[in-house]
Amino acid sequence: MSISNVAPPNPGSTIGNPAPATDPNNQLGQQTFLRLLTTQLSNQDPLNPQDQGQMLAQLAQFATVEGVNSVVSTQKGMQAANLLGKTISIMNNANPPAVISGKVTSVNLSTSGAKINLDNTSDQYSIDNVQQVFN
Repeated sequence: MSISNVAPPNPGSTIGNPAPATDPNNQLGQQTFLRLLTTQLSNQDPLNPQDQGQMLAQLAQFATVEGVNSVVSTQKGMQAANLLGKTISIMNNANPPAVISGKVTSVNLSTSGAKINLDNTSDQYSIDNVQQVFN
């Protein structure tokens, strides 16, 4: 499948609203994918439409990726919950970063990921910053 560039109607203008950069890894999200798919469908040649099999394969691949991302998110939440009551060392959010230790007192699960609270600080830390688990 080849995809050609689609120029805006007038130089300097945009088609629709630009997608916000919400993912730090610069990956496509579901809304961005659907916007691209809609744009692709609206700009295809009606006399030579895209193969439906290819379109269904793309949608299936995207659904698979979304499912894997959901599993990873759930797994991180379970890992964070497993740390409750344990003493850990974690990289803090300071500049420059430093490793601190403390007992995990609570876990907060949100759309931004699993966050850990320690007994000796009021800050929340990402489970991705855990360096070591002591007990």
